[in-house]
Amino acid sequence: MTSESSHKQVLVGGSWLIAARTFDRLIGIVSISILARLLAPSDFGLVAIAGTVLSAIELFTAFGFDWALVRLKEPDIDDLNSAWTLRALFGLATFAALALIGPLASAFYRQPSLKWVLVVLGATSLISSLENIGTVYFRREFAFHKESLIRAASKLVGFCVTVVIAAQYRSYWALVAGFSSIRCTTVAASYIFQPFRPRPSLRRARELFGFSSWLLLGNAIEYCREKFADLYLGRVYGTSANGLFAVAGEISIVPITEIASPINRAAYSKYAEDVRAGRSLGPSYVRIASLIWMISLPMAAGTVAVAPEVIALLLGPRWQDAQVVLRWLAIGTAFTVMTSNTHYVYWALGYSRTVAALGMVGAAIIVPTTVICSHFAGYAGVAFAFALASALLVPINFTVLRRLAGISITQLAHRVWRVALGTIVMSIVLRAAFPQSGQVAGTTALFLLAQKVGLGAITYVVAVWGTWQLTGAADGPEQAVEDFFRQAVARWRDGRASNTL
Repeated sequence: MTSESSHKQVLVGGSWLIAARTFDRLIGIVSISILARLLAPSDFGLVAIAGTVLSAIELFTAFGFDWALVRLKEPDIDDLNSAWTLRALFGLATFAALALIGPLASAFYRQPSLKWVLVVLGATSLISSLENIGTVYFRREFAFHKESLIRAASKLVGFCVTVVIAAQYRSYWALVAGFSSIRCTTVAASYIFQPFRPRPSLRRARELFGFSSWLLLGNAIEYCREKFADLYLGRVYGTSANGLFAVAGEISIVPITEIASPINRAAYSKYAEDVRAGRSLGPSYVRIASLIWMISLPMAAGTVAVAPEVIALLLGPRWQDAQVVLRWLAIGTAFTVMTSNTHYVYWALGYSRTVAALGMVGAAIIVPTTVICSHFAGYAGVAFAFALASALLVPINFTVLRRLAGISITQLAHRVWRVALGTIVMSIVLRAAFPQSGQVAGTTALFLLAQKVGLGAITYVVAVWGTWQLTGAADGPEQAVEDFFRQAVARWRDGRASNTL
């Protein structure tokens, strides 16, 4: 497969994943809007704490065997069976650990019901570990449409289960049931869409651990960096603050979860292919990272501008305190977008220990910053600490990228400076046009949101496309987007012509 054709497959695969994530997000928006009116912030906070504990236990089993299988030149049946067996064993260990740690977590957070929530989540984790390992071929073969269908079906089932139980019982158990149904549906669908049937085996366990042990350490450190705020909030400020952060965090990371993450999943397959073929990762990284910047960066900046309207429309008046939290988290997300693709380069090159080291640096920054900032600004300071730590990690990440992969920030800057300029111009225009940022509600919020989104989108597109044309339509993400839409229109026209005939 040529590099150019695989680039197209990344775009097509990423588009499928983005479409699935967009579907997820639309369901999520409707779900949050409904649940925020049926459940209290403390309900979200309790489940957020349970999720933090679950993540803490699961990270000790998060060896990332599927990522290792994508890197292998030709994984055989023993590789697949060994990976599946190890995951199942670790799922069993997770269930046992959560059942044992439940009473301790309940006492620490002073939430008696937490122990039963953890038992249910532990059982769900065990079921999830039985997912068909054969789905790894979806990524190896760029068949991301199958993965997308699985995600969409699981999310739809989870939405239905959550809303029905919430409407009937007005309890946090609706959130637990929805989460569990998503994971169970994913397992069932993995066997429907992939004919491979795994069997117990540990023949290749040692080889898989060689690469994946560093992924485990990286995941553990990344957990400390990302989840420390949740642990800290739950203990110091209670479940209501946890609930504010949990919901605001879901909204703020949309540029990552809906755009960057799907593209990165497809990009990793491309990077792994480049490494197997002995090609430099520089060209692939620059093209893919610039595309992520072009779409995700203005989304993050836009979230800062529309925070009051989003809170009012989606969550209601009880959640107004989440405004300042959402803004700072969105600013932190903007910095995270800038380096979101670098870890996949390190993994493809086999530098999983580098990802662990970077996570350690991030944890060393975020832990003291969170404590200090919260001392001066309360729980809003926790959100500010996230933004500050994310900004500090940007130059560190690009320094490492240059040393290990030979990819300079200047290579990326030539393609993304117009994107950064357009984002800044958009933010300035929105701030000038809508200087007031107080509490809004109802029809006013909807009207303001439509105005801000419309003005922001027009300003950004004009700024980026205008500077692109003024610079002679230089090679950049603008050309990739233009080509993609031209091809989509051509396929649509061909389809209409064939249907007419």
